[in-house]
Amino acid sequence: MYKVRYYIIILTISFVGCKKEIFDSSNNTGGCTDRNAINYSNNVDFEDNSCQYAYINQYEVSYYPEDNPNSSIPFVNSWDIPGTGADADLLLKVKFKDSSNYLFSSPILDDQSPNSAAYWTAPVEFKLLNMDYKWELYDHDVTNSNEFIDSGSFNPVEIASNFKITVYGKNPPVNRTQLVLHYQLSD
Repeated sequence: MYKVRYYIIILTISFVGCKKEIFDSSNNTGGCTDRNAINYSNNVDFEDNSCQYAYINQYEVSYYPEDNPNSSIPFVNSWDIPGTGADADLLLKVKFKDSSNYLFSSPILDDQSPNSAAYWTAPVEFKLLNMDYKWELYDHDVTNSNEFIDSGSFNPVEIASNFKITVYGKNPPVNRTQLVLHYQLSD
């Protein structure tokens, strides 16, 4: 009889102690919990379906070095044939940092001034992820194809602001290339 009372007391305590906690959203903070979203927050208590994602719709090279610091021809630092007044024929490539496949390889924009923005419309609006990307810019001439201009890396989710992702190349500040990725938001 003593054992039966003991088990009844233990079972009663177990049932009372297993009270299910009811989630109350009014006492918790909702937000986006997906790390790939532009509006991700680690300070929220629950996912409220508010996640917004960046989709690239345009690429822009705002500036690239006027002179070619890597020229192999002595005393010639032009991107194109000296004396022609021609500028670089730009080719932009973007990929995941550790990948060999390019997500975007631009058509060549002939004779682009280093101080005038060059634009490419994204053929496919791909969703940017919370990953490291690498970009490379080349001068693609008939005489010397894919002459390296500049490159850089970025994580778009960390630096996206006002529908733009602005990154800079690795050249010294006076000669570094500026790349702007324009995006739109979608859920």
